[in-house]
Amino acid sequence: MKRTTTLLLLILVSVIVKAQKPITTIVPQVPVVVGEAFQVQYIVENGSKAGNFTTPVFQDFRIVSGPNVYSGTRTNGNTIQQSKNFVLTLVALRSGRLIIPGAVISVDGKQTRSSNSFVDVISKETAAKRFDKETAGNSDYFLRPGENVQDKIRQNLFLKIMVDKRSCFVGEPVLATFKLYSRLESKSDIVKNPGFYGFTVHDMVNLSDKQLVTENVNGKPFDVHTIRKVQLYPLQAGIFTIDAMEVKNNIEFSRSTVNKKTEQEIVEGVLGNNESDKKKENTEAFESSMSTEPVTINVKSLPDKTKPILFDGATGLFTISAEAVKNKLSRDEGDVLEITISGKGNFIQLNAPIVQWPKVIEGFEPSIKDSLDKSSSPLAGSRTYRYPFVSATTGVYTIPAITFSFFNPDSGIYRTISTEFLHLKIDNTRADSANTNRDKVKTITNKKMYWLIGGGVLIILGGFFLFFKRKEHNSGKEIIQPFEKKNNIILVEQVLDPVFLLIKADDKSFYSSLRQAIWNYFGLHFNLSGSEMSKDNIVAKLKESKVNEELINELKNILQQCETGIFINANLLMDKSQLLDKVRKMLGKINESLL
Repeated sequence: MKRTTTLLLLILVSVIVKAQKPITTIVPQVPVVVGEAFQVQYIVENGSKAGNFTTPVFQDFRIVSGPNVYSGTRTNGNTIQQSKNFVLTLVALRSGRLIIPGAVISVDGKQTRSSNSFVDVISKETAAKRFDKETAGNSDYFLRPGENVQDKIRQNLFLKIMVDKRSCFVGEPVLATFKLYSRLESKSDIVKNPGFYGFTVHDMVNLSDKQLVTENVNGKPFDVHTIRKVQLYPLQAGIFTIDAMEVKNNIEFSRSTVNKKTEQEIVEGVLGNNESDKKKENTEAFESSMSTEPVTINVKSLPDKTKPILFDGATGLFTISAEAVKNKLSRDEGDVLEITISGKGNFIQLNAPIVQWPKVIEGFEPSIKDSLDKSSSPLAGSRTYRYPFVSATTGVYTIPAITFSFFNPDSGIYRTISTEFLHLKIDNTRADSANTNRDKVKTITNKKMYWLIGGGVLIILGGFFLFFKRKEHNSGKEIIQPFEKKNNIILVEQVLDPVFLLIKADDKSFYSSLRQAIWNYFGLHFNLSGSEMSKDNIVAKLKESKVNEELINELKNILQQCETGIFINANLLMDKSQLLDKVRKMLGKINESLL
């Protein structure tokens, strides 16, 4: 009996000693992937006695880094022991159940080797299949028994509007972003876009841009689609509301667990019911509607007390510069003055700076060239105004400094900035070929009034011609006389019809006729005559009638094209038929605004 007890004690001590290994190898307990790094650790419990470490030879692995040595302590009863950790980072070269060989370490002067371990290595394809299979069971595409469908839709498919501010100054932009969040298999149709009443709108992102990211909401990943992103520039002070965007959805659920990632389709007003879509096996479809919450924006008036006299609504932070394309030119030679406003702010609402031309220089309406970063808010970049001009008198002349005032919403103050004075030298010495061109320009400049009179006569004659032609081809049909008002609105076609006769005429006749037709149109509209017929006066009348600012700018650009074609002998390389069509559409839209 004693002999048996002694034998059992010897066996137990042997097991304990064997269990207390001086070196422990730790490897991943889950499969690792071929080509992906993982760590192997060799831990020496009595680290104070650890000496040299001999790195094992890894046949199916590549060493990325190590061994890196880390020291630590642990408590064993009342004894504090120091441990040492030798860490290697490996990459598996093939799949399978592979051996991690033990390491040889000198412990207390003796060479000690840890035992071999094993690690399971799988291919990238196998890893992807396992991931898909594991996530499919957690996918919200799967409709579990007893789940409330509407609750599931509300939690996993919703629409948001985000604005960067709810209070701003007139002209200060509000950034509004509309996003659709989804974890479902859905088809969404935008049935109503929001109204932006009281704002000028600059689109940054639209549905066609297909902007998609992943965001975590309450610990769950969502597909987030940016449906629309806009900058809204308020036109006047007051309380304005961005009303709701409305979306209808068709959501598909599966009644069984499948390996499928949910996808979304978003359209605008074209989804409808497609009977050709076949219902998938073991699936069910549901419909839902959702909308954003209306958002109220408080637009504050700009301060009146310190407002500069020349302030014209610019809001932001700007600089200004000006230069002539040619500072030295010959008499009757056309030139261009370029004024560039740079910075950030409400560029799309800026009006052209006022130039105080010397009396001997004739300046014309500017064209506009924008170089803007449309992804920034507020808009950043530059806008260049190009003013054509010409002079028939020689000498040295100075264009006074051009001033520009703006309000900085960040500091809450107005600033007025100016360009340098510009000096122009106009001489009378030119080469023969240039003199010939000078004489042509001089003749055109001195006789521009004749062009206007001649254009007016052509319009009247053209009107009578079209009147009789229409009468001949439309017998029994009522013919409205040219420039007649109907419901207090001038008929656009009657004003422009005579200009069509001059499409194949020379450029100056055509542009002169078109310009005169536009003048006649607005003169009759607003009962203007004589000195009242000025571009500034017409613009003021249109603004009083609340005509869209874009239409007013389009009118300015067209008149500038006409003046360029008439007075500085420029070849505009423009399709006259297209220009007439553009004028017709513009005047038609102005007609609608004036009704």
